[in-house]
Amino acid sequence: MRNLPGLVMLAGAAWLAWSALGRRRRARDAARRGEAPPPLHPSLELMGGIMPPLVNLGLAIAGGQVAFAFWLTGGAGLFGPLDLIGFLALLAAYAWWLGMKARHRLPA
Repeated sequence: MRNLPGLVMLAGAAWLAWSALGRRRRARDAARRGEAPPPLHPSLELMGGIMPPLVNLGLAIAGGQVAFAFWLTGGAGLFGPLDLIGFLALLAAYAWWLGMKARHRLPA
């Protein structure tokens, strides 16, 4: 039971990575067909460039805090190394997925 959360988070990370790759593939296929995504409002375009790095910074800080707390408490007897790896992989996969979503827009 100790490693179950880690396995679930690893599965979630794999799903996010698969979803990001699929979005990139669909956007490239649409570009080859000559389909363009609809234009964004200028304020949304600016937010699309600024927000992913800010979110990634927050994810890096959260991951660092969790890793430090895990190291400091030894997992508190509840969480194993696989749980920590799963959590960090989930954060990394989410950051990558967010970057793909911001970079590769799909036509309507």
